[in-house]
Amino acid sequence: METKQTLKLTGTIVQIADAIQGESWIKQNFLIRTDSQWPELVEFITFNTAQDMLTRCKVDDLVTVYFNLKSREHNGKFYTEATAYKIYVNFQKPAKP
Repeated sequence: METKQTLKLTGTIVQIADAIQGESWIKQNFLIRTDSQWPELVEFITFNTAQDMLTRCKVDDLVTVYFNLKSREHNGKFYTEATAYKIYVNFQKPAKP
């Protein structure tokens, strides 16, 4: 029996790229910095509904991102994407550890 794990990450938006639009889709990338002891930068991809959620966000917003991970192979190398499907703006900064 397979169970799906919910992946989420909280951090501050540091960059929002321009949206790219096709005939029936829209895509936009954004970058967050985690608020952990050793902050990391993580890039997410959004499509359609999640991209609409991203339009309500701005740089320096503290957000929680729910996402899926997907890897694909090309010419013997693997590439991994973090695709956001929900983005929540947190209105209060967490206390520093």
